[in-house]
Amino acid sequence: MPAYKLTAPRQLGEVPKGFVLQVASRRSPTPDSTDVERALRAAGFTDNNTLSYKASGNWKVEKQ
Repeated sequence: MPAYKLTAPRQLGEVPKGFVLQVASRRSPTPDSTDVERALRAAGFTDNNTLSYKASGNWKVEKQ
C-alpha cells in the first residue's frame, strides 16, 4: 500500500502550518479523504473544523 507525506501549507483548523502526516492509502495518485481523516484522528485532531480539511487538495502531497 502506498504511503504519502502530507504537509499543511497553512493553518488547517487546529493543524498548524508545516505539520506533517504520514498516510497509507490504496488510492493513487493522492490519498483518499477517509484515509486522511483516519490519520488526523490518530494524530489527535477530532474537531469537525479540522476534519473538514481531510481532502488531499488541502495538503502538499508527496508519495513516499
